[in-house]
Amino acid sequence: MIRISKENHTYYYDKENKPVSSASIGDKVIFETFDCFRDQLKKDEDLANSIDMSHMNPNTGPLFIKGAEVGDILVIEIVDIKVEDHGVLTLIPGEGKLRHYVKSPITKIVKMENDQAFFSEDIVIKNKPHIGTIGTTPFGRIPTGRIGIHGGNMDCPEAGAGTKIYFPIFVKGALLQMGDVHANMGEGEIHIGLECGAEVTIEIVEVIKDKFIPAPIIESKDYWYIVSNAPSLKEAVRVGAKRMADFVSDRLEISLEEATLLVSIVGNVRIAQDAEADYDVSVYVQFPKYVDKRGRLDKFYYDKKY
Repeated sequence: MIRISKENHTYYYDKENKPVSSASIGDKVIFETFDCFRDQLKKDEDLANSIDMSHMNPNTGPLFIKGAEVGDILVIEIVDIKVEDHGVLTLIPGEGKLRHYVKSPITKIVKMENDQAFFSEDIVIKNKPHIGTIGTTPFGRIPTGRIGIHGGNMDCPEAGAGTKIYFPIFVKGALLQMGDVHANMGEGEIHIGLECGAEVTIEIVEVIKDKFIPAPIIESKDYWYIVSNAPSLKEAVRVGAKRMADFVSDRLEISLEEATLLVSIVGNVRIAQDAEADYDVSVYVQFPKYVDKRGRLDKFYYDKKY
């Protein structure tokens, strides 16, 4: 088992970043991760307006994937996410949907154990850990707090244990990195997730040679999800819907018009993040596998580009 210490972290997706480790197909890798504040908020008295904002959203890595070349697809499976014994909630001045109504900053350290978060003695939440930021390295230099076709700060609640993620590859070795784990987060991220450090175990499943996808695709047992982002929710939904319609058209061998009708009646647009911060809205479009009786949605087909 390969282990990457959280001390090996970066704040950018950058092809000039030197790999901190390498892995082959079939290898399992443990990524230790800081919380998104790099552990700067340790008690309720630590406030968001006092932290070093240059140390936000550290990503552990990058990891060099042997055999991964530009124009391929990297497939990983999230095997397990073990969160720490506490999480951080904070209201950040100037951010969030309710920023005009709430007093900020405030911080709340939340105890966690047995897959639960104890907001108070009487308010207990069942955790659903997921990776907020994960991606391959794009051509340019992009902060880890941003989202793009490489992945990055997708904040998708479905990026949890048991799912596969398909990433486009832009540089030799893919240079995979991740961080910003949430023990829990409501869809849309009205203000913040339950930020926490973690140990994330992944498996390098496959490198699909010479194939293209326009953005990360997430696969669960029953659904496909395609991620999109844009400065506005309206545009992010349009981009995501088109990507899913293209995906369904290719997989089911139907016209784009028919695929659009099908996505309209069984697809769901879900908001990952629209916290009104200084970065793009993130959405993901969900489509069920069960609709095709020939099983063409049961696995990822590689014979077409879209």
